[in-house]
Amino acid sequence: MTDTRERRMRTLAARIKNCALCPGMNIPEVTQTAPGYGSAQSPVMIVGQSLCGRCMATQIPFTGGSGRFLDRALAAAELAKEAVFTTNVVHCHPPKNRPSLPHEIDNCRPYLQREIAIVEPRLIIALGRDARAALEHLHPAAPVLSWPFTRPRRTPTETDPTRLLFAPHPSWIARQPRSEQDDYVTHLTSALKWVFTAPR
Repeated sequence: MTDTRERRMRTLAARIKNCALCPGMNIPEVTQTAPGYGSAQSPVMIVGQSLCGRCMATQIPFTGGSGRFLDRALAAAELAKEAVFTTNVVHCHPPKNRPSLPHEIDNCRPYLQREIAIVEPRLIIALGRDARAALEHLHPAAPVLSWPFTRPRRTPTETDPTRLLFAPHPSWIARQPRSEQDDYVTHLTSALKWVFTAPR
């Protein structure tokens, strides 16, 4: 199963890297695309809005910048970034960091849907408005956990449906007072610890 997931993810990553669906997108070092990053066996998937410039260069979502809040949460949960699966609604870097356009979101949605199908996460954390809209579209009947995160009474099991958690985007949190930034990291950490407590 592990090898099958990894193989399927590599095939999908190649398709994403060679995507030419959106005019002006996936131009090397300008609007270049990057597939999702991390473990295809992760119980959690973290979905952002689109690829930033730094992420385009590293090919890793949430690199530097506002991604530091995710890095802090992962460190507090004693998890390596490679242990979770991070991705974006739009896998390319929009020019000058502009918002993603509706057709770009629509064209990229099947890639996100396929990533979810391969990983089969117990929890999807959607960061930001575009991520929330995409997940509500793809999983309209999925149970939604509250934000700020409140730990459910029991750990997730293999038979539970995938749950959604909608959180603000880190770039918005970066503009808030330090106390709100710290609370944000605390709640992300709690969600990560909760989902990783169950056997996989």
